[in-house]
Amino acid sequence: MKIATITRTLAIVAALATVGTTARAAEDGGKASCMPDARRLCPAEIRTWSRKKVEACMIAKIEQTSPGCRAKMLRIKAERGA
Repeated sequence: MKIATITRTLAIVAALATVGTTARAAEDGGKASCMPDARRLCPAEIRTWSRKKVEACMIAKIEQTSPGCRAKMLRIKAERGA
């Protein structure tokens, strides 16, 4: 009986960890989709560790970004009112 309880608890913990990871990825809003573009288009800004500088650079070069990243940058641009 105790093994079944432990197994069930582990399954619940694993499910919650997966949900947390998915939520963080969604909250991230596409950072992963933009990193290759950011490395290619804005390496100097990445070295400053300033998210705002990287975002500004990416928005300035939005036409050169991938479709997924472009959508994210358009949302950021709209939020900033730029």
